[in-house]
Parts: sequence; structure tokens; C-alpha cells
Amino acid sequence: MRYGIITDIHNNVTALRAVLKQLDRMNCDSIICCGDIIGIGPDPEETVQEMIRVPGLIAVRGNHENYLLEGMPTECPNEENMSFGEMEHHRWEHHLLSEESVAFLRSLPKRIDFISEGLDISVMHSCIDRNGHYSGSVKNPAENDLRTMFADVNSDIILYGHDHTRNICGGDKLYINVGSLGCPSKEHTLARAGVLDVEIGKAEITLIDVAYDVDEVIRKIDALKYPDAAFIKKVFYGL
Repeated sequence: MRYGIITDIHNNVTALRAVLKQLDRMNCDSIICCGDIIGIGPDPEETVQEMIRVPGLIAVRGNHENYLLEGMPTECPNEENMSFGEMEHHRWEHHLLSEESVAFLRSLPKRIDFISEGLDISVMHSCIDRNGHYSGSVKNPAENDLRTMFADVNSDIILYGHDHTRNICGGDKLYINVGSLGCPSKEHTLARAGVLDVEIGKAEITLIDVAYDVDEVIRKIDALKYPDAAFIKKVFYGL
């Protein structure tokens, strides 16, 4: 089986379409998404609708879906370290989502476990505490950090996201974060993804970078002038 792996799309439908085309050319049997379909970028509704059309999609929620479905802070300071500008941004994007898109996001679980070619695979956005919150994650985690983060996950392969930086760790388990598809940061023109080939009892990950028209995304942000746009361009698009 060949799986296309994506995560942290963040409303960047332009990058998403470019990656999906590349994964199709690479003959992926299925697409796996590790959450954060929405948030940050300029095209929330278009991005969710593009994901709805992906055949055989395997996808989980991320913390940005939780802000929509389970609520978000209204005051500062808060446990999410969310600023007033970020709260305003989320309210802006949430009101653009259709009922169909919200229902699709609501249908996504926080974790999916399945078996492929004899290997146990778990998909989640990040480590999840007893209350169902994404907490305890470590930025740029080493293997020991990952063992702690996913101590309750006994699968052979753990696919995750949240930290937008790529991170592949192998040992007794294979931990894979292919990096954010939709937030290029300093890698200004690239969308990140991966291809996971699974055969009987073994797996191999190939990381891919897909060039796309990031200037089109910036033009949309500038035209919409949505809340927190200047901060978003600086932090998530490297401008």
C-alpha cells in the first residue's frame, strides 16, 4: 500500500491542490491527513471542500478543528496562549464555513488506528491527554520525547503533525511528521508532504516538497485583510 501523508493544511487550498496532484502522479492508494485542515490561511471553505472530495480519505481532527467544534478561549491570558487577535481570526474563518464543511470536520475523530500489511498504524494530530486535549507536545522532539508523548500508543507507525517542522524518528517505532503542508514559513515556496510505502512487515517514508504559487496565497491575504493577517504572514509565511 502507498499512502500520501499530509498535515497542517491550514486553509491553504492552493498548496493543497498542488500536493494532491503530485500524490496522484505518485499513484498513492489513499491519503492520510493528520489534522489542522483549517486555521491561519485565507481559504477555509475551499480547503475543506477540497478535502471532502478526496476519495478514501483517512483524516483526524487537529487543535484548530477543536477551536471550531469544542470552543475556544474568550479572555486573555488563557491555557491556549491565544491572543485577542488570534481569537478574532478564528471567529472570522469559522463564520465562512458551510454547514456541510462543519459537519465533515465534526465527523473526524481525534485518533484513527488501523492495520496495513501486518503493521499497526496510528494517526493523530499530536499527543492527547486524558481530557482529550492536545497537550504535552515537545517542539522538535527527539526519540525519547516521542516515546513520552505517545506513551499510550502501541502501534508500529505513528503519524502526527502539529509541530510544523518535519521530524522522522525510527527505533522500536516509526514516528513520522512530514511537516506543514500549508505554512511554508522560511521555505517560502514549498508545500511539504510524504509518501509512506507499506509492505508485509516493513515501511518506508519518502518526503516530498511541492512548489506552488505562494504569492497567490499572499495576494488573497492582502485582499481579504482578515484579522491577524500581518502576524500570520510574518510567522507562517516567512514575510
